[in-house]
Amino acid sequence: MRRRNLPPTPTPTPAWPPPPPVLAAITGCAALTGLTLAFGTWAAIPYGAAPAIASATLLLWTVACWPRSRARLARPLALAGGLSLLTTAFSAPPSAPWGSVWRLAEMAVLLMLLAVVARWAPRRQAVTAGVVAGAAVATWTLPLLPAPSVLPLAGAAAFWALPVLGAAVVGGYPRLVEHRRRRLVIETRRSQQLELARDLHDFVAHDISGIVAQAQAARFVAASDPGQALPALERIERAGLNALASMDRTVRMLHEANGNGITRPDAPDAPDVLDAPDAPDALDASEPPAALTPQEAPAPQEAPTPKAPTPKAPTPKGPPPEVTPRPEPLPGVDQLPALIERFTSAGATEARLAMPPATPGTLSRETSSTAYRMVVEALTNVRRHAPGAARVEVTLTPAVRTPATHPAPALEIEIQVVNDAGAAPATALRTRRARDGHGGRGLNALRERVQATGGTLSYGPYDGGWRVLAVFPQTRTLPQETT
Repeated sequence: MRRRNLPPTPTPTPAWPPPPPVLAAITGCAALTGLTLAFGTWAAIPYGAAPAIASATLLLWTVACWPRSRARLARPLALAGGLSLLTTAFSAPPSAPWGSVWRLAEMAVLLMLLAVVARWAPRRQAVTAGVVAGAAVATWTLPLLPAPSVLPLAGAAAFWALPVLGAAVVGGYPRLVEHRRRRLVIETRRSQQLELARDLHDFVAHDISGIVAQAQAARFVAASDPGQALPALERIERAGLNALASMDRTVRMLHEANGNGITRPDAPDAPDVLDAPDAPDALDASEPPAALTPQEAPAPQEAPTPKAPTPKAPTPKGPPPEVTPRPEPLPGVDQLPALIERFTSAGATEARLAMPPATPGTLSRETSSTAYRMVVEALTNVRRHAPGAARVEVTLTPAVRTPATHPAPALEIEIQVVNDAGAAPATALRTRRARDGHGGRGLNALRERVQATGGTLSYGPYDGGWRVLAVFPQTRTLPQETT
């Protein structure tokens, strides 16, 4: 007979010992019952004994159910504080000098629980429980004053409000520090995400747009002139390799930000693969030399005196150490000529560059990378928003500034998109794409980058086309002969 796979029978939970919350409730009820039997009636119980036992029971439950109880302690603490307020308002004060010792112990327990609630409970529940328990601690001595008046009552309440404030600070300060740490982590992750989005937008989107433009051109040319399709495919391949290189650089930068040990190439102690101690020599001594012809054979010499063999260092065992890959540096203005050449060869729009040769040496690395990003963003926008533009003029010249107001040198980068008579204006294309939900984020993000380097960025319609104008600070001025 075939047996069926039945689910295992659950093991019954033993009825004893009871769970911690039930055990704490039983302990508190037993203590109240014992007091009632000891003093005969409920009214004969000492002043403050009932709320003190309730607070002690709550403390016992908190310790027994830790850490689950720390987030659920606010409401029981509010009930305990309410019971304490009722005792203060309606119970007759004791006549004996030490008759309020129960209440003093109750206040100590309430302060400990208040610190726990301020640290772990939800915020709204913690505020409610803190107000009720704080009021109970601040007012518990008011019925004990011999001659109650406004000034002594206010003084006593203010004095006992200080321990309440201390308990709130003890529990609330670590909570505030944890909240700030979490917010800092969220902001850091957000900034990394924005940085990644900007890198993908600035570099990968430029190459992808070039691939799309080349693929469209090859499709129209292949039918009439198949020989022109091969150069287009080669340009598509180069653009795809550039996009992969940009993505690889971005991924490596993310790994470096996460602390995976990748060393920046500009670090002074960056390892060099060519200078590694385990790099092979140029000539391997283990290989026999090539045979010499009789004409090239050296003349016979006297046999040298044999020397003692030099001991070799022991070869380390195990796999060779791994060489940590280094991310490629971000491109700068020195790569603008290659960028302009690729842009011109990829489409119908001609791009021209006017840049003094000594310009890359006058900018910092961050400023040079930002300037390169700005040119990439402008060329990408030409492909997207003004594909019929006649040409693009990229000009890098020293900025004209007044020495009295702007003594530091600066570089002006102007990118002008020139439309012919039959091309659609760039502004109309940008407006239509912005209305469709495209574009608008690249230039705004680029403006923030330029301002972070200490420069300025402006853009807008200009002479029937579009112009982007940026001014970047320089580390040194251009030589006089280049200007």
